[in-house]
Amino acid sequence: MPAQPTRRQFIKDIAAGTAVLSFLPGVTVARWRSRMKPAGSPKNIVVLGAGLAGLSAAYELEKAGHNVTIIEARKKAGGRVSTLRGFSDGLYAEAGALSFPSDHEFTWGYANDFRLPLRSSFKLGFDAMANLRGKSFRVHFDGTADIPFDLTPAERSAGVYRMPFVYMSRFMREVGNPRKAGWPPDNLRDLDLVSCRRFLGDRGASDGAIDIIEASQLGLLGFGLDSISALDAVLTEAITSNAPFYEIGDGNDQLPEAFRDRFNGAFKKKSVVQRIDQDQNSVTVTFTRKGQLQTMTADRVVCALPFPVLKNIPVTPPFSAQKQRAINEMKLTPVTRTYLQFSSRPWEQANLDGTGITDLPIQTVYSPTLSQAGPRGILTSYSAGQRALDLGGMSESDRQRLVLRRMGDVFSGLDSRFESSTDVVWQDDPFTQGAYTYFQPGQLTGLLPAAQMNEGRIHFAGEHTSAWHGWMNGALESGNRVADEINQAEAMESLTLLS
Repeated sequence: MPAQPTRRQFIKDIAAGTAVLSFLPGVTVARWRSRMKPAGSPKNIVVLGAGLAGLSAAYELEKAGHNVTIIEARKKAGGRVSTLRGFSDGLYAEAGALSFPSDHEFTWGYANDFRLPLRSSFKLGFDAMANLRGKSFRVHFDGTADIPFDLTPAERSAGVYRMPFVYMSRFMREVGNPRKAGWPPDNLRDLDLVSCRRFLGDRGASDGAIDIIEASQLGLLGFGLDSISALDAVLTEAITSNAPFYEIGDGNDQLPEAFRDRFNGAFKKKSVVQRIDQDQNSVTVTFTRKGQLQTMTADRVVCALPFPVLKNIPVTPPFSAQKQRAINEMKLTPVTRTYLQFSSRPWEQANLDGTGITDLPIQTVYSPTLSQAGPRGILTSYSAGQRALDLGGMSESDRQRLVLRRMGDVFSGLDSRFESSTDVVWQDDPFTQGAYTYFQPGQLTGLLPAAQMNEGRIHFAGEHTSAWHGWMNGALESGNRVADEINQAEAMESLTLLS
């Protein structure tokens, strides 16, 4: 998921052995950018969607010599990687993806290839605040806190940020390499059949520990711990356990803009796909652009549209039952973010970085301006699931008042410094209908492989087709996987024609 600014990213003594956790049984995972070479004669490829998945697929296919056209519904590239500007003093905030660790090698690699400035997304020594069960307490930089709940000795020793590892670290270490014989062990496969809450309860987690874990990044997946697969929870913790996290200087939208600047093919913006038709030899995409219905025929299509959007697009012939099930059943997490600008930063004056861990309607609070200069600052409410639906359903003025009031339950001195607000309601965006994928019990091993498989000449990319779902790394990985898949398919087709 777009990175919650979890403070575990600041802790450098996380348990080792999680580097291979991004692999799943039956899930195709691309090698780190394979430096594709031209395969056969150049082909005409149409890419649907100019998020990072579509952009990276287009970039790699073009480098391999193919002719690529991108069809994008918005005015600009980026999709759910979008930076909000227009705040005072040149401040900005991310509407979507926030940050990433250095072992997310697709994100890190492209950012370095494009010579984008990177900086740490944290400051050493700052604390956070928690407001859970109506009780407010300070969380020190290392995660230690005087937690006012009944906890087991192991839970209390772990502290706030390492609480999930009390119950998940063994499974994180045991995931192993799916390329080895006998993988996966039965106990890991069974994790996908139960919810995260059931998993924690079965292992003796206290109610207090479950509440703390619910207030962490896992609570931002789907509709909370009851809604997500325990295996999905283990993977999410594993692929985000490495410190430190980074962000792109001047905004994460610099990454899609760098792809766009290097793309030489046609970019058809404000073009909305209406239908897709394919036969044995080609694929035809029908779309509206400037009020006119247009068509484009290609040798292959990369479909990087979110499944809730694709579900409403007629496709002929219909997709297989397995693919259609994945399209119908995989869901995106509702997310509402509200950004409040203040004339000064009283939280930093109190040696706090703006992180709030809560069970309030505002859910998670963070400051996108922690690494930006100037007297003014921004605090963001990041809510998901039902809280996001509730906040998103309010009027803008009512939402602003509620968020400001509830932020006051976490940080003091805000009211007199409040200046303005804006928000992003991802579930209301017609081109995404949500923020990022989550896997319900049984779906990770059951639906992710189906989400990845091609249907004839239509190939599928997007964070929803990657083990790193919800992350920039997942979108980029899927784009590389599809580019390699198409290039290899065209190579085989060329060999067949020559034989």
